[in-house]
Amino acid sequence: MAEQTEKKRGGAAIYVITPFLLLLLTGGILILCYYLAPTHRLQKYLNIAFMDNLKTSAQSDGLRIIENEISTGSAPDETYSEGEIIYPTFGEQYAKLEIDSVGINVGVYYGVNPELLERGACQSTQSAIIGETPGNAVIDAHVNTFFSELADVKVGDTVKLYTNYGQFTYKVTEQIEFSKDDKRYLAVPKDAEYLTLYTCKPQVLGSADQRVGVRCEPVEKKFYSQSKEGGAE
Repeated sequence: MAEQTEKKRGGAAIYVITPFLLLLLTGGILILCYYLAPTHRLQKYLNIAFMDNLKTSAQSDGLRIIENEISTGSAPDETYSEGEIIYPTFGEQYAKLEIDSVGINVGVYYGVNPELLERGACQSTQSAIIGETPGNAVIDAHVNTFFSELADVKVGDTVKLYTNYGQFTYKVTEQIEFSKDDKRYLAVPKDAEYLTLYTCKPQVLGSADQRVGVRCEPVEKKFYSQSKEGGAE
C-alpha cells in the first residue's frame, strides 16, 4: 500500500513540474534567439503595423487600387529638367522607389491606408507629388516589410524614383529621427524641394512612438514631356 501511495505522489509531482519545465525551456529558446539573431531582423517580425495622424487614410471598402506598369530602365534620349507631371488618384501605384545601397526596391502608392501599406510604400496625399517644386514628397512604409532596411541608409546614398512621367534622382543629405507627433520633417517648404522617407523605429514590444528615416534633395530630373501651358512648371 505504501509503495502504491509513493507512486501516486511521484506521478502527481511529474504533472506539476512538467509545465514549469516546458515554460523554462521555451523561455530559454526565446532568449537564445534574441541574442543570436540580428536584432533588427527579430524586430522586423515582432514590431508590426504603424499608423498615425500624420497620414491621410481611407476605408478599404470600395478602394480602387490601380497597379501601373512602371519602367525602371534607361530614360528616353530626350528628357527635360522641367516637365509635365501626371497626377495620380488615391490608391494608384504611380512610382517605383529604389535604394541600391540597402536593397530597397518597392512600388509607391498614392495615399495611405492599411491595405495599401500591405502592398508597398505609401505617399501622404498631404505632401507634394514627386517632381513638384517647391515641395516635400513624404513616403513611408512598414518597418517589418518594405522599409526594414531604411535605418541603414547613409548620408550620400542615392535614391531613385521612377514614374510614368519621368525619372528622379535624389541624394540623402540627412538621417532623421522624430516623434510621431512631430511634423517638422513632414511640412511642405515654401522655397525648397525635398524627398522624405520614414518608418517606425524598431522595437520589440509595444507601439513605436519614434520615427526614423532620411531627408533627400534632388540632384537630377528627367521629365519625359515638357510642361503644357497651365501645367506643372
